[in-house]
Amino acid sequence: MKRQQGMSLAAVLMFLVLVGFAVLAIFKIAPVYSEFGDVRNTLKGLAIETNVGEHTLRQEFDQRASVAGIISIKGENLTVIAGNGSNYLRAQYKREVPLFGNVSLLFNFDTEAGQPSAQ
Repeated sequence: MKRQQGMSLAAVLMFLVLVGFAVLAIFKIAPVYSEFGDVRNTLKGLAIETNVGEHTLRQEFDQRASVAGIISIKGENLTVIAGNGSNYLRAQYKREVPLFGNVSLLFNFDTEAGQPSAQ
């Protein structure tokens, strides 16, 4: 008699559960990192603006954030130093993403653009 080979039903089910969890995690995590990329690009764009003040930079960030769909941080939460011809912007924020039930992932982001003016 030949011996049967292959995976048992329990092994197949366990494999499907693991693959399902991985797919769920990817679909929940991808938008968070996409938003972080948008925040970083927005800060880089604002850092090269010249002859604008701190208040204007914050307002401009809010306008660009609404277009890009950034919801995790607002202009009032940025660290902004506007100087003579150079701007420094820094965004530090946390984003909590619920996975299922009472299980969530917490992401800490920190990005900056521009050079702080020497004082």
